[in-house]
Amino acid sequence: MDSRREVVLAFLKTHGQATLGEIAMHLEVSKQGALRHLDALAGEGLATVAQAEPHGPGRPENVYRLTAAAGDHFPDGHRELTGELVDFMTNEQLKQFFERRAARLEAEYAPRLAGLDFEARVRELARLATEHGHMAEVVDLGEGGLALRHCNCPIQDVAARTGLPCVNEQQMYERLLGADVARTTWMAEAADDCTYVMKESGKKVG
Repeated sequence: MDSRREVVLAFLKTHGQATLGEIAMHLEVSKQGALRHLDALAGEGLATVAQAEPHGPGRPENVYRLTAAAGDHFPDGHRELTGELVDFMTNEQLKQFFERRAARLEAEYAPRLAGLDFEARVRELARLATEHGHMAEVVDLGEGGLALRHCNCPIQDVAARTGLPCVNEQQMYERLLGADVARTTWMAEAADDCTYVMKESGKKVG
């Protein structure tokens, strides 16, 4: 696939949706140039276009979004295999497995967060999550609050079926950050991302 189209896929994955102008600006090309890439992606069944919700006077702009088929272009964590394992394991075995997985990740992450202030820990956590396929980014909410967005889930099918990795992940983030962490969006409920809202609470880290 053309590298520019890969950039468009990644941009739409992390933003959920975007206008033609936003995509053209990101690519640093004309709208006509961006439209050629979008038309090609639509022709491959990877992108779709719809009219945005109206906000004020004037005709609403069209917005572009990825289709479900576009998910095959992002890290998927061997979904077929993990789906079979979920069918094979009991609920208790699954619970123990994801608890051990979270403990392993926590042991891996903790040294890279040691000695950092709260915001730096969140930003380093985003880098770690991205290394594990989550395409994570940090959003500043003001007044000391930060949001960590996972724009991709490498184990989305299993997470949606059991919810266990998500629960363990949220609890792990609370321990690593010494923060109150609330999940406000969830891909398993058809959201574009999984968002964790975080605010330093003075809890002991670790």
